[in-house]
Amino acid sequence: SPPGHQEQQLQQELVALKHKQQLQRQLLIAEFQRQHEQLSRQHEAQLQDHIKGQEEACALKSIHQQDLLALKHQQEVLEHQRKIEQQRHEQQMEKQQREHKLQQLKNKERGQESAVASTEVKMRLQEFVLNKKKALAQRNLNHCLPSDPCYWYGKTQHSSLDQSSPPQTALSAYNHPMLGTYDSKDDFPLRKTASEPNLKLRSRLKQKVTERRSSPLLRRKDGPIITAKKRPLDVAGEQSSFGLGGLPLPSPSVSKFARGHRPLGRTQSAPLPQQQCGQAQALQQLVVQQQHQQFLEKHKQLFQQQQQQHIINKVAQCVCVCACVRVCLVYDSLMQKHQCMCGNSMSHPEHAGRIQSIWSRLQETGLRAHCECIRGRKASLEELQTVHSEAHVLLYGTNPLRQKLDLSPMFVRLPCGGIGVDSDTIWNEIHSSSAARLAVGSVVELVFKVASGELKNGFAVVRPPGHHAEESTPMGFCYFNSVAIAAKLLQQRLNVSKILIVDWDVHHGNGTQQAFYTDPTVLYLSLHRYDDGNFFPGSGAPDEVGSGAGLGFNVNMAFTGGLEPPMGDAEYLAAFRTVVMPIANEFAPDMVLVSSGFDAVDGHAPPLGGYKLTAKCFGYLTRQLMGLAGGRLVLALEGGHDLTAICDASEACVSALLGNELDLIPDEVLQQRPNANAVRSIEKVTEAHSKYWRSLQCSASTLGCSLSEALQRDTEEAETVSAMASLSVASKHIGKRAEEEPMEEEVPI
Repeated sequence: SPPGHQEQQLQQELVALKHKQQLQRQLLIAEFQRQHEQLSRQHEAQLQDHIKGQEEACALKSIHQQDLLALKHQQEVLEHQRKIEQQRHEQQMEKQQREHKLQQLKNKERGQESAVASTEVKMRLQEFVLNKKKALAQRNLNHCLPSDPCYWYGKTQHSSLDQSSPPQTALSAYNHPMLGTYDSKDDFPLRKTASEPNLKLRSRLKQKVTERRSSPLLRRKDGPIITAKKRPLDVAGEQSSFGLGGLPLPSPSVSKFARGHRPLGRTQSAPLPQQQCGQAQALQQLVVQQQHQQFLEKHKQLFQQQQQQHIINKVAQCVCVCACVRVCLVYDSLMQKHQCMCGNSMSHPEHAGRIQSIWSRLQETGLRAHCECIRGRKASLEELQTVHSEAHVLLYGTNPLRQKLDLSPMFVRLPCGGIGVDSDTIWNEIHSSSAARLAVGSVVELVFKVASGELKNGFAVVRPPGHHAEESTPMGFCYFNSVAIAAKLLQQRLNVSKILIVDWDVHHGNGTQQAFYTDPTVLYLSLHRYDDGNFFPGSGAPDEVGSGAGLGFNVNMAFTGGLEPPMGDAEYLAAFRTVVMPIANEFAPDMVLVSSGFDAVDGHAPPLGGYKLTAKCFGYLTRQLMGLAGGRLVLALEGGHDLTAICDASEACVSALLGNELDLIPDEVLQQRPNANAVRSIEKVTEAHSKYWRSLQCSASTLGCSLSEALQRDTEEAETVSAMASLSVASKHIGKRAEEEPMEEEVPI
């Protein structure tokens, strides 16, 4: 072939070869991509299996931690019970030993020597000697003449240098015609009668006094015996010093030093005047008896101090229920586990630091040391269903049942990344149900201890709160209505006939109102910010007075007017003076429960409260409620989110419950009249309830008065009534005398 044709053929073969290479290259690339995708899918599947395994491991670890915590809690409970049983056993053994020793002393023979006598035994012996000498002296004074030669054969040989030992008399044996033969050996003297000269006796007594004063552990005999006494709270007796409703009002006319002054006792330092022989000897005998009495009283005081110190040491060594403790606090750290799952629980208003801060403040101030502190318990499902529906209890009170019945509630995603039942109320799948049931059980346990008389009053430091929780709806941080459940159980189990529920949380307790709206045996009285329904939760209008048999037993002290100006101490004290306490006294409850929210205290932002009450004001309100139901009062924590505010308010309330003296109400609060918005709000409540409660008619005239003006008016009215009563009695007395005296006959001139 020609050269041109061969070259063209070679080019065609070269092109075909290149095309074949390109095809092979594409096939190789496709095969590589296929293998790469297959390896990627295998790697992704392995990665997902690894992640799933890690999640399962974390879940198992969490379950294991929960089991460990539950086991640890159970061990703590068992250890606590074991300690209590051990203490009871020790007390029983100690009691048996004392009884055995006492029985041995009773059964011992007369000639057998006893063991070293205790202080109480010595005091009993001394009282026996004193009584015997008193009887002898009385008989001698009644049956012996002063000139009788057998009247006295001795004289008092007791020096005033030693006031710590009982005086003795040297009486020789004599024969009395009425009393018979008397021998000094039968008198059981406390020590041998001194027969040495007076100088020697004085020297020895002075030496004893010196030895007694040389010990730093003993008090000087001439020094006063100081005992710390706590002023008992007498609600009825304090009305005169506390003014209206037990409020601590200043009293400038009485000095604080004059109230605690006690006159000093008269001392015996000079010899008795020499009169007739029999009278002088009788007076000497009376002096001896007085000195005996002083000696016994001092030893009795010492014995009482030793007993009190013994009780204090016992309480300090072990945690036990002491009969003298009357105020109770209930708290459990497990309620702190109810936290948002976002990991930043402090960003939520209702967080675990609330109860932890209050509990620490009560410890720092020493108030916890004066209270009995108990741990709570979880409320049963049956107890929760006294207020809430069965479906609500199963949804929010149990974890396993909710999964088995497939009744999971509608949760929402919160902005923080956690979950909740609404935009405010967080939910923790592991801990929320337990914490909510523990809060209810703690309140119920405390309420029953107070209602049964085991304790006087108490304060429940619990969370989550409860007064917004309705029959089938959780809201406002609340799942179960603790106070309402406690009231229902009081009715069912203890047959308490009349219960007062006071709710001073700044938000209306819509759940509590719903639970008792038709019940005439439960008076629900709420003080809250209303603003014509524009403040959460929007309920609690003044005209919501109850229905059916419960008409008049739902009282909403609804403040309207916003924050111009905000409500403060003067407005709340006026509402208590004119609405709360008159209705409460007329209702005369058997038990008082308080939904004690502190979000009305100054320090809360307007969306959460905005009012300007002081923390001390809640101490004044607590002191007034203590005058109801014989003092049977329980406070349960509800709202309040500023830590300083709720700690201060809790301290004031617990101090009032303990009966401590409260600070006087400042003069500016006494003289301040409630603002116009508050007066209009109180007038609406009075108008709505005056037909149900007669007591409101009496207080209507002082709605706009300051506390000082109201006190002055009450004083003037009391004086007027007293004066009219005295005039009425005087006129009746004059008329009676005129009827009894005969008319004088007219004599003609």
